[in-house]
Amino acid sequence: MAAAARRAPQHAFAAARARAAVQVHSMTAPADVGEPTELEGAKRRVREAVKAALRQLSAEQMAEESRAIAARVLASRAFREAPHAVIYVHCAKLREVDTSEVLRQAMEGRKRLYVPRVQDKDANMHFLHLDSLDALEAVPPFGIREPRPTYEDGSERQDVLLVDEPLELVVMPGLAFDRAGRRLGRGGGYYDKFIAAARTRAEQRGWPPPLLVALAFRAQLVEAVPVEPHDALVDAIVTADEIIACSPGAAEALAAWGAAPGSSGGGGNAPS
Repeated sequence: MAAAARRAPQHAFAAARARAAVQVHSMTAPADVGEPTELEGAKRRVREAVKAALRQLSAEQMAEESRAIAARVLASRAFREAPHAVIYVHCAKLREVDTSEVLRQAMEGRKRLYVPRVQDKDANMHFLHLDSLDALEAVPPFGIREPRPTYEDGSERQDVLLVDEPLELVVMPGLAFDRAGRRLGRGGGYYDKFIAAARTRAEQRGWPPPLLVALAFRAQLVEAVPVEPHDALVDAIVTADEIIACSPGAAEALAAWGAAPGSSGGGGNAPS
């Protein structure tokens, strides 16, 4: 009986991920994105506006919002129940939401954790197993911390796309977001390429695709993000004020851990 009770939340989370997966094929770019040159101009204007807004944030504001965002993530069913997770390592120079506490608790909770390592300028990024926070090293030009390519014994780190294990959760950055789950990155296409590969792999193996969760400062939410059909949409956006569910099942998957299935993942679920 107790074992069945322990398994039930896992089943609920898996079902919520499966419902969130409906978004993968049902949501596409808006019909009025225009010609490529027009779309590129729209993306550039949004990027410039959000970067300007981020520059106005003080270190104290970013730290305060990051703490509130981390609290929401850490309290969620998605984080508590995912055995495997991809979590980005934030870059202070790029003014990204700080993931230090989320990474620390993922390590302490013995999750199978994978973090990004850029391979080249052709949007190739590997997500390698992180067995210790001490394995991270700053990489130029932005000083983003990435995992060393090998473990201490000299063997290659495991790549999340090459192991025979499902991936339940991806916690990702971005530059701008809207409430429909449209995401605008910095133009490199690294996450779009990885997400496409992760979804294809999950479909081939008969696994639910990973839940895509973006972290954002208030300044990164805009009315509408211009996107193309290949741009990956996220299932949810976590801000200091709320969890914005953007796909079916996302609210349930991100509800506070221990909450009844079907409860909202909105503003009241995070610890104060």
